[in-house]
Amino acid sequence: RQQTEPPTPCPCAPRSVRAGDERAMGSGEGERKGGAKEKAKAAVGKETAAKAESPEGLLSKLRSTRRIVFFIAFVGFCAWIMAFYDPCSVETKSRKDCGFSGISPTYCQTGGCFTKGGGKLDKLVVKVERKKGEQLGMEVQLDKGKDPMVLVTSIGAGAVQQYNSQLPSDSDERIRVGDALAKVDGSSGKSLPEAISKSSGKTVEIEIRRSRLPSYLTWMRSSAKAGSVETVLTAPGFKRWSKLTSQLGAVGFGCWLLSGYGTASLPGWYFGLSAMVSYKLVRCCHDESVPGGTPHCYKPVDEEPLEVVQKVWASSTAFAQKLVKQWRSFGEEVLAATTGQKAEKKSKKK
Repeated sequence: RQQTEPPTPCPCAPRSVRAGDERAMGSGEGERKGGAKEKAKAAVGKETAAKAESPEGLLSKLRSTRRIVFFIAFVGFCAWIMAFYDPCSVETKSRKDCGFSGISPTYCQTGGCFTKGGGKLDKLVVKVERKKGEQLGMEVQLDKGKDPMVLVTSIGAGAVQQYNSQLPSDSDERIRVGDALAKVDGSSGKSLPEAISKSSGKTVEIEIRRSRLPSYLTWMRSSAKAGSVETVLTAPGFKRWSKLTSQLGAVGFGCWLLSGYGTASLPGWYFGLSAMVSYKLVRCCHDESVPGGTPHCYKPVDEEPLEVVQKVWASSTAFAQKLVKQWRSFGEEVLAATTGQKAEKKSKKK
């Protein structure tokens, strides 16, 4: 509906009538203004209530003030683990090698855990039916060096594509881009490209060497052999470090959420401390004074976070009890010495 302007009082009307009309107009305008203000207040109230119910509103309530106690608690928790947990307390007979011959103590305790066991390729053998006049349809890249393998760079129309189409998309039997081929139809080394390009009709046996990288990281592979980055990412020590860092980082994120501090402290302090503690738990240990046949560089204890906390609690409790016992013994000695001096003074006076 279109609002119409109120009628203007006629100048020819009597003064009393004009005054009444003006008062009526004023009261109507006041009512309209009051209604508009009430509607505006209601809209603001609804908007405020919606913000309060939204995740952002709840987060702002939770983080309304800075609470340093949560930051101190997380830092203290990390320091507690660093001080009272020894991952290198492994019996001599149970120690497992974590390095290589001639490894230095520095490299053993810094990079050994991130390279030991990394870069391994899983072996897989598949058989592909190739029709006469049909090729496998793979483009490959030949490695350099002695007994090289080839890296599958693309898979086009051919026997391999037909073979893959008969398998589920998540099947390990499928031939994938990023796979290394060690043998094709009995051929290996520099003769691999020629064997792949053949088009005779037969069942072709293909020996695959598959990287342990996740499928979304296979684009990193530029060679059939594992590179340094792949070696680190597939090392058991790196995987365990990543797992522990994420678990401790979750605790740190909770403390950060309750602390009310800015996001700048999240990667530097909470995630940084989580990574530091996790590194202490997974890094290799080094011991020069070991008998022959025992590795100098060996793997640390492999325990879950809950087991670590239980051991830290037991170790810190034993330390506290020992400390109390020492202080009590020291106090008794001081008291005995003081009592003896007083007794000696009394005897001299007599």
